[in-house]
Amino acid sequence: MPPRRKLSDLDRRRAIGWLQDGVAARQVAQRLAVAPSVIIRLKQRFQATGRVQERQRSQWSAQSHHTKRGSLHATKNGYG
Repeated sequence: MPPRRKLSDLDRRRAIGWLQDGVAARQVAQRLAVAPSVIIRLKQRFQATGRVQERQRSQWSAQSHHTKRGSLHATKNGYG
């Protein structure tokens, strides 16, 4: 599998254009050096919303989320 990377706005628009021109999702993924699942999710998002922009993300970092989950788990087990 290719290394993980985010698609730029331009690459997302290119991908949708190629898909609309009949290029297979696997071929689009190869052209952009991403996993086919990235292109499939992009296609699904475009079909549902008509947009190619990334969805808004929470302001929480992965570390703070992990810490909160850990402390909640500890509380449930009677450690906190």
